[in-house]
Amino acid sequence: MASSTLHSLNLAPAQPSSVGQALHELAVAGHQLVLALWSAAGLRISAGRTPSAMTAFDEAEELRAFALQQMRSDPSFAEDLFAAADRHENSTRV
Repeated sequence: MASSTLHSLNLAPAQPSSVGQALHELAVAGHQLVLALWSAAGLRISAGRTPSAMTAFDEAEELRAFALQQMRSDPSFAEDLFAAADRHENSTRV
């Protein structure tokens, strides 16, 4: 009959984490996920431009570009976005 011996290393047991710590880590991971998705969707503000530097025309054009992306999946929503872009652009004209 063969016998085997296992030698264990002297490792400290893992400390049990608290529920609060687990929730904090979950919130941090969720935040990182949202940032990654936001970045992947191309919704970042253009480098060097602040939101206040954009004109109403520029904002309307960005909204129209987003509406074009939505046209295939939800045409009604896309049409609403086009109308909102037009209203926004016209609201700044005197």
